[in-house]
Amino acid sequence: MPERSNIQWQEISQLDRLFSLDAQWKNLASLCGSHLFNRPEWLRLWSTQFWDKHCKLHCLAGFVDGKLVALAPFYIRQLGQLLKLRRLHFLGQGEAEEAELAAEYPDLLVQPEYYAQAKAYITQWLAALRFDELHVRALVEGSLLHQLLAQWSTCCESKATAYSVRPSLWSCEQLGRNARSKWRRSEKKLAKLGAEFKWLSAQQVEQYWPQLVAMHQARWQELGQLGAFADPRFLSFHQQLRQQYPEQIAMSGIFVKQQAVALNYYLRSSECACFYQSGWQQAYRECSPGFALHVWSILHSPAKRYDFMMGNQGQSYKAQFGCDEINLVTLHLIQSPGRRALFKLVSKVL
Repeated sequence: MPERSNIQWQEISQLDRLFSLDAQWKNLASLCGSHLFNRPEWLRLWSTQFWDKHCKLHCLAGFVDGKLVALAPFYIRQLGQLLKLRRLHFLGQGEAEEAELAAEYPDLLVQPEYYAQAKAYITQWLAALRFDELHVRALVEGSLLHQLLAQWSTCCESKATAYSVRPSLWSCEQLGRNARSKWRRSEKKLAKLGAEFKWLSAQQVEQYWPQLVAMHQARWQELGQLGAFADPRFLSFHQQLRQQYPEQIAMSGIFVKQQAVALNYYLRSSECACFYQSGWQQAYRECSPGFALHVWSILHSPAKRYDFMMGNQGQSYKAQFGCDEINLVTLHLIQSPGRRALFKLVSKVL
């Protein structure tokens, strides 16, 4: 199909206007095979928790005959008090580190036949924005957004890996030798305890959610860290997600005498189950319950892909599952190095 050139572009600066495109946005996201993190359901909840007076929306939407065919949702967060620093983020990222949702796979939504035209126009539009630095995390290498941002010669990249498996094609034979032995030992120990593995119903997810949080927090606080659920905004976001979009949530668990020993929390995106957080009781550590629950959950996953999401390259525990690997990049671009250096100096003084 020849490249079309009849896109009408609109710049959107208000969240209400952006989310008024909900139905068209969902259709475009489905057409693009977009991840949950790029869909209006996730981003509406994100904005409820993390949008504030220091944020200004810069979103470009492209239409053909009134139909949404391209969407590039960015925003600028203004940092500092006396000296301001303008940091450009992709919508759904850039929240405070202690409350970070760790959204991954950000990308532009563009109907395929409009790729070239949209890429050229959005590149020019971004170059005209006034910002001091840009930060976008966990892009898929070679994605449309990565191609666009990497054109800046001063853009710095740090690399990571996304790990996933296809449950229908996976077996324990894909575990490394040590991991297979670990699974056999764990399976035997848990069997002696009468352990039950299962996927939880929506009602059970609500029932066991507090225990997931408690187990996760206890483990990380023992390591001297706050744990992901320490911030009330993080907790509130996931509470709203469970309540408003229960179909996008899944949880698997190991139970001994009807008590949860380990719980895994997943985000369901299209035909994918994305492992997001977990918790397990320290008293059962010799049974390797966290590892065992992953093995069982892969073997019994109804999803077409079991996604461990981002990990370090070649050093993540996720690699032991014989995963398919995709390169991810985090991009950092400094547009105003002098202003940024002054901002850091002033911030230290204050």
